[in-house]
Amino acid sequence: MAINKRVYILPKDTEPTAAVISGLLDSTKRKKEIKQYDLLEKYYNGEAVRSDLENDEPLRSVTDFPRYITSLFVGYLFGNKITYATSDGIDITPLENAYDDQIISDLDIRLGYDASKFSHGFELVYVNNDAECRSAIIDPRNVILVRDNTVEHNKMFAVIYQPSVDDRGEEIDGEYDVTILTNNKIMERKLRGNSLAGDESTDLPHLFGEVPVIEYPNDDDLIGDYEPVLRLIDGYNTLQTARINDRLKNANSILLVSGGQLNQKQIDNIMYGRLADLPEGAEMKYITKSTNEQESDTLRNSIANDIFSMAMAPDMSDQNFSGDASGVSLKYKLFMFEKHAKNKERCFEAGLKERFRLYNTYLNRTANMQIVPVREVDAVFTRALPQNDVEIAGMINNLDGIVDKETLVSQLSFVNDPKEVVELAEKEKEEAVDKFIGGNNDNFGTDNPSERDESEPKDNLEDM
Repeated sequence: MAINKRVYILPKDTEPTAAVISGLLDSTKRKKEIKQYDLLEKYYNGEAVRSDLENDEPLRSVTDFPRYITSLFVGYLFGNKITYATSDGIDITPLENAYDDQIISDLDIRLGYDASKFSHGFELVYVNNDAECRSAIIDPRNVILVRDNTVEHNKMFAVIYQPSVDDRGEEIDGEYDVTILTNNKIMERKLRGNSLAGDESTDLPHLFGEVPVIEYPNDDDLIGDYEPVLRLIDGYNTLQTARINDRLKNANSILLVSGGQLNQKQIDNIMYGRLADLPEGAEMKYITKSTNEQESDTLRNSIANDIFSMAMAPDMSDQNFSGDASGVSLKYKLFMFEKHAKNKERCFEAGLKERFRLYNTYLNRTANMQIVPVREVDAVFTRALPQNDVEIAGMINNLDGIVDKETLVSQLSFVNDPKEVVELAEKEKEEAVDKFIGGNNDNFGTDNPSERDESEPKDNLEDM
């Protein structure tokens, strides 16, 4: 578990009292964190912002690199539905049905966006009014997950909060609606200053066995995908703004007339009639600032390349991605991109297994589903990348008998549910065998010699 400025650690067995919760919400750490979250979202939305830059003219040009970077990683990693492979003999159908009923793949994508933008996403696992296990996204700005100070940093409790509102929908200053989740209980409270108000009789036990809030880190350092390149994005937008401003200034350049004087009528003819009637010997030219567009363009491309390089995201408009490149060639070009995606996948899979454990615990107590150790479950991520299915089919044939069929089939781009495809293939194979054995099969003779037609000519071995 990564321990840095975005992880909350308190002494073991700390209770979620009013003083503790108030201290967390009002801490300098939390205020800085919220400010950073808001800044990251502004960059993602393409708002004209700068990071700690002052006394500059407003940005006229804003290139939305953050949205491109985030969309690229999320689409690549979560564009295809995440599937789950288990060991033989393990049935997770009730859990998969619970996932499918709420289209859990959509929630995975939204968690991926939060992780990419804010460095981590949060999920609440709960039970709805129909006693069904469900999941919901929590904005990182509205949740604090507290861990203990042991080497394992186990979850102790989570606080989900938002400002209280009155009958008119206006926020009540200094008051929050707070939901406190522990290992065995859910508590609804109102926080006013250092006091928690609420009826303890409304506290509800839950069946999950642990705090039902899951954190999905973007990476081990809890850094968003475009967070390291904010200054480079500032520089790119500033350069583009300067170039646009220069163009606008050129359109309003000063007109210099030398070697003679112009009366008002001549000036009007130049300004509005586009006709210059100059005295003999007079010259006219615009005073403009000399700019080197080639140098500006070189600098712009250099900054853009640094942004993509430091964010480990490929520029798909680059000429290196043109043409009919093979899968291996693309992998070399996308090496750093894939390396970072693999790291994101590893961190995300830990959260998925935590979700699996919570659902499994609840379904075991309510639907008699067997307890399945998370080590017996693998989350299968299928990259959303153009693939050569002919090459992959050859690889599958070569690995047949070495790797299980479900894992192999999951590599095909057109397969969404590998388990279902394998089951259908086995069913078709069995039906074909049954049809072959149960059919007439005149062309293939019979296995019973007594059923041979006596009129069939017999071989005369003596004549041979």
